[in-house]
Amino acid sequence: MNVDTSPNQAISASQTSAKPGLLFLVTESAYFASHKLELAAAAAEAGFDVTVAARCDGPEKFSGANFKVVPLEWKRTGSILGAMGALLPDLWCVRSVLAQVKPDVVHNISLKPAIIGSIAAFGRTTKVINSINGFGYVFYARSLLAKAVQLGCRVILRQAAKGNAARIVLQNSEDATYARETMKVEDRFVRLIRGSGIELSSFIPQPEPHSPPMRFLILARLLQMKGIEVAVAAFNLLRKKGVEAELVGCGQSDPGNPSSIPDSRIEQLSSMPGVTFKGQVDDVRPEIAESHAVLLPALGGEGLPRALLEAAAMEKPLLATDIGGNREIVVPWETGMVVPPNDPEALSGAMAWMASHPEDRVRWGKAARIKVENEFSSELIRSQHVALYQEFLA
Repeated sequence: MNVDTSPNQAISASQTSAKPGLLFLVTESAYFASHKLELAAAAAEAGFDVTVAARCDGPEKFSGANFKVVPLEWKRTGSILGAMGALLPDLWCVRSVLAQVKPDVVHNISLKPAIIGSIAAFGRTTKVINSINGFGYVFYARSLLAKAVQLGCRVILRQAAKGNAARIVLQNSEDATYARETMKVEDRFVRLIRGSGIELSSFIPQPEPHSPPMRFLILARLLQMKGIEVAVAAFNLLRKKGVEAELVGCGQSDPGNPSSIPDSRIEQLSSMPGVTFKGQVDDVRPEIAESHAVLLPALGGEGLPRALLEAAAMEKPLLATDIGGNREIVVPWETGMVVPPNDPEALSGAMAWMASHPEDRVRWGKAARIKVENEFSSELIRSQHVALYQEFLA
């Protein structure tokens, strides 16, 4: 790995290599390390000179990676208004990176890099890919300020398609329809590539643990919009019904997200009987293996939840809210169950039903694994991305 430790300093790919340059623009290096490392390797193997620009907060394991890393000083904010205030400093940083790296293609990953990266690319010959991994809190919020920001985002992404032939990559069919019909992005610029892919050899089917108690697992950031409070409320109703069960949550808070749950509130929730929040877990596989079902009661804004794909790959039944993104992997009565969002009573009833039907849990888990093998493998998703990069060079 080549790491330039001076923020925003990089050497033009055209000066160092005859290969076409590909720049990944990401908020956090930790996210890139956990979700996109294999994609970068596949792009390099396909003949691209790869650079990653991200905020580098920790000892991400890029050892042996065949790409450069450029530290990028994104501003941390905890509100929509704060994000708007950070727009110009962030834009300046990204413009500097584009000017120095001079990539042929820039792949902006998630909404914030997509907006800022698209603006930074205006007036340049760089081709743009905007991967929206769920529209998140900005498009979930209903305040007047949020609606104004939503309008601005739609305009920028639509203009990026017109000005830089930008492809907008969505992870679920509902978001793809939204891009075409509401954002008015031409169909030829919209792509559906579902998630980051799951390495099947790393997520191996596991047998059910002994029961009772019935162990429900949530793998998610500790955000209100992930339905954490709803899950705890439903679990308390489940316990009142006499079902012997546990609720375990793995994930950390996100102070940069307006929906983040304060640590003091998480401590209160953890003090309830049967409820445990373990914080961030480096390897979720043991947690999945020790659980009977994986739960995601998100309220909205999802792309394609990786937690559900990982659980499905390990033959665990799924219980999730009936929203875009979740529906891509949770097929009712085939791979799991769905319930309306923000409905503790319905969620509690589904948890009780799942606890009393072990044969169905096993059957759904096996079907979930087959669905991941057929539709969500890393090999498939990588090949779809590489083909997209090569579109620009044809």
